[in-house]
Amino acid sequence: MGSSTAGYIIVKNGDKSRRSTYREFYGSLDKGAAKPAFCYPKRIETLKEDIAKTERALEFGQIPKDREMETKVELRKKQERLDKIGEEGSAARKLFEENKDNWMKRRESLKEEISESIPSREAVQKRIVNPHTTLQKEKGGLEDKKKEFIILSRLAGEESNVSFLQRDK
Repeated sequence: MGSSTAGYIIVKNGDKSRRSTYREFYGSLDKGAAKPAFCYPKRIETLKEDIAKTERALEFGQIPKDREMETKVELRKKQERLDKIGEEGSAARKLFEENKDNWMKRRESLKEEISESIPSREAVQKRIVNPHTTLQKEKGGLEDKKKEFIILSRLAGEESNVSFLQRDK
C-alpha cells in the first residue's frame, strides 16, 4: 500500500466508500489503552475467575456481613465490565467480518513491512544492530504497525506474536 493509505483500508458499502482504520476496533473501555480489551484473553479469563470466586464466596457466606454489600457492588461492576468487553469484542469482530478480505490483505502487508523492519536474528546475534536506529524505527511508526497487526490477527484468529516475523538472515 502506498503511504497515502497506510493504516487505512477502503470500506465499500453499496454506493458509499470510506476510509477505515484499525482504531475503529477500539471501544469506550479502551481509552488510552495500547490495544482493545479483547486483545488480552488472559486478563478476561482472570476477570471471569475472579467473578466466579466472589460469587462462590458470597453463596457460601465467606464474606463478612459488614463487607457483603460492598462486595456485591464490586461484583456487579466487574460483571458489567466483562459484559462490556464482550459487547465491544463482538462489535469489533462484526466490523472485521464485514470487510474481512481487505483487513486480511492489510494484515499480510503489515506482516511483510514488520518483517522487513525488524533486525534479523543473525544481525542481533552478531551484535551488528544499532539500538538507536531500531528505536527510531519503533517511534517512526513500526510500533503502530505492530499494534495494528496484533489487533487484526486476534480478530482473524491467527497468530499475533510479532516475534515470529523476525527473519533468520
